Amino acid sequence: MTSPPSYNNDNYRFGGGPASEFPFVLKGRWEVVDRLGQGGMGTVYMARDLNLSTLSQQKKSAVVKELRDDFIRGEDKEKAREFFMREVNVLADLDHPNIVRVLDQFSENGRYYLVMEYVQGQNLHEMMTKRQEPFDEDMIIEWAAQICDVLTYLHTHNPPVIYRDLKPSNIMINTNDQVKLVDFGIARPFQESEDNTHVVSQGYSPPEQYWGAADPRSDVYALGATIQFLLTGQDPLALTTSCPQSLNPNASDHINDIVMRATNQDSDGRYQCAADMKDALIFRPEIVQPEKAKTLYVVLTSIICVGMFLGGLVILGKLQDQQETSTKEVKTLEEQRLDAKAMELNKQEEKLIKFKRLLREEMAGGKPKPAASQFGAFNGEVMPALEEQEESALTDPDGLK
Repeated sequence: MTSPPSYNNDNYRFGGGPASEFPFVLKGRWEVVDRLGQGGMGTVYMARDLNLSTLSQQKKSAVVKELRDDFIRGEDKEKAREFFMREVNVLADLDHPNIVRVLDQFSENGRYYLVMEYVQGQNLHEMMTKRQEPFDEDMIIEWAAQICDVLTYLHTHNPPVIYRDLKPSNIMINTNDQVKLVDFGIARPFQESEDNTHVVSQGYSPPEQYWGAADPRSDVYALGATIQFLLTGQDPLALTTSCPQSLNPNASDHINDIVMRATNQDSDGRYQCAADMKDALIFRPEIVQPEKAKTLYVVLTSIICVGMFLGGLVILGKLQDQQETSTKEVKTLEEQRLDAKAMELNKQEEKLIKFKRLLREEMAGGKPKPAASQFGAFNGEVMPALEEQEESALTDPDGLK
């Protein structure tokens, strides 16, 4: 959408009428100044809130959606009214920054109206028509991530809400590059046991929606198909797994794989929730440029090598400490053994000295050798040699024998 158009304050017409008769006022509050467009079930007008006369024109702006009343068949009119009131009820219960806000809803002169916030911007289909070339992949991912957030909000709402009509023309982008979902005409609270009606948008609706079995994964499919359109500028083929690279070779493998999985014809093969799809979108392995990747590789390799070297030094130091400790323990045991042996030898030496002293005293007194018998238990191996030596010294002092 563009900025609100200029208008004339004279000649108000109440209750609606031909589009050429602007401006006119609804409910004594909403001044309708121009027609923005017309769809299968309603007409959309630009309006302003007369109750906010002190505010700027931008802040007073609003969008009025009027249910068409020119259906030929009665059943078509009833179905359109059902969808219109469903949109009113669904939007009235939602509060999310990426969903257009409801300001008012009423009926007047047999016609039904829904008043919503005005979004200054354009829908993605209009933007592509003017651009005539695919959007930048980074921008697509940013928008898609926002859509995943709002889908997660809808699918986890109480009760869960299936949007069922996600496509470029229903996705507004405001002047701040913020996504706004509009047109909740076929959105409805989701009940697994209920038939969810056969409402489809060719190329953007998954197979199960054709037979009324839509579930939250159906919105995941529609988002994948929308990304296909933004990457190629062409509407996706109905009931076909989308492959952006087949039309745009410049599409990355990353986003191509995401679109192919999201548009899997079997709902079990898709992302099972919008949050999972967002995780896949924001994980961008290819955004690391080759030179940066090489530099990062060198830095990481250097860090790992330094870490391994320092770790080796630490381990070597611990091994040396353990070896020194073990050597000290061995030395201590050897020292203890030698000390014990020395003490034993000292004791034997003391006994031997005492034995010799007693033996000399006995020999000096002319007595036999009781010392030998007294110290017989001294050392079974040493004493016989000592006794023999002392007896020889007494009987053959000159060593003649």
